[in-house]
Amino acid sequence: MSLPADRRLERIIEQGEFSGVFFLHGEAARLRDDAARRLAEAAVVPATRDFNLDVFRGSDVTPEALASALAMPPVMSPRRVILLFDADRLTPTGRKVVEEAVGKLPADVTFVVAAKIPDRSKAAFYRKLKSAGTELEWKSPRDGEIPGWLIERARDRFGAELTASAAAALADAVGADLGVLEAELEKLAGAAAGGAIDLALVKSLVPNTRDVNRWEWIDEVASREYARARLRLPDLLATPNESAVGLLVALIEQHLLVGVAIEGGAGLVGQTLDQAGKAYMKWKARTIAGQARAWTVAELDHALVVLLEADGRAKTGASDREALEELLLRLEVGRRAGHRLRATA
Repeated sequence: MSLPADRRLERIIEQGEFSGVFFLHGEAARLRDDAARRLAEAAVVPATRDFNLDVFRGSDVTPEALASALAMPPVMSPRRVILLFDADRLTPTGRKVVEEAVGKLPADVTFVVAAKIPDRSKAAFYRKLKSAGTELEWKSPRDGEIPGWLIERARDRFGAELTASAAAALADAVGADLGVLEAELEKLAGAAAGGAIDLALVKSLVPNTRDVNRWEWIDEVASREYARARLRLPDLLATPNESAVGLLVALIEQHLLVGVAIEGGAGLVGQTLDQAGKAYMKWKARTIAGQARAWTVAELDHALVVLLEADGRAKTGASDREALEELLLRLEVGRRAGHRLRATA
C-alpha cells in the first residue's frame, strides 16, 4: 500500500494546497526528495517557472542567497516556490535564515524543505520546521507492509504489474530500504517492457534472492503444504533475524484470516484488515481466500490450538527448528485425520 506520506502528498497536489511551508523528512531519501521535487513542480506556474522556482542544496547554498530568494516576490505569477534539499547540511547561519523565514513567510511564497533528521536529534531547527507548516515523513514500512507497497508502487509509479510472489521475493532480497527498492523496481519495469514483473524476472535481475522467503513459506503452511514447508524450513531459518516466534506470530495471524475467508471470502478479509488497521496486508486477501478452500472450520480451530501451543514452546526453550518441525508434523497429522473423517462421512 502507499505510505501515509505518499497519500497526503497526492491530496495536497490534487487540491492545490500549496501555501506555506512544507517540511519533508525521513530516512527514505530517494522517495522523500522525489516527493519534494514533485510538490515544487506542482506548485509553480509552468509558464513562469524560470523566474519563480529556485532550487538549493543545504551543502552549498550561502545564507545570503537563501535569504534573498525567500525575500523575493513572485514575478508575473501568483506564487513563488523555493525548494531546499539537504536542509540538515545547512550552516548555523543558514539555519537561522530558514527559522526566521518560516515565521513570516509571505502568502504568495511556497517553501519546500527536505531533510534527514539525525538520529536522536533534539535540535530546535527541526522542531520549528515541523510546527511551521505541513510535515510529511517518509519512513521505512513494517516488514509485512513491504510487498503490498511494492505492488502498488510498481503500478502507480512505473505502470507495471508486479506479481505477489515477485513482490515477496524482492522484499526479502532487499529489505526495507525504500530507495533501493524503488531503484530495483525501476530496473525491473524497464526489463519487463510493459509486461508483468514476475518471480523469474526478479530472480534473474535482483541479487540475493533466495529460494524461500517468509511470505512464501507462511503461504505454504496456510495452504497445508506441510511436507514442502518442512523441507524448506532450514533455508528459511538461515535467513538473518528470522525466528520461530516471529514466524509463529505471522502464522497465527494468517490462520485467523483464513477463518475470516471461510466465512466471507476475500472481501471480508479486506474489510477485516481495514478495521484492524492492517490494510497493508490486503495484497494477500485473494491468496488467503484460496487457502480457505483447503480447510473446514473444525480443522482450522484445531490448527490454531496447535499453533498457540507451538508459540508457547518456542518461548520456553525449544530451538527454532525443533519448535517449527514439531508444529508441521502435528499439523500434518491433523490434515490426514480430517481427510479420513471426510472420506467416511
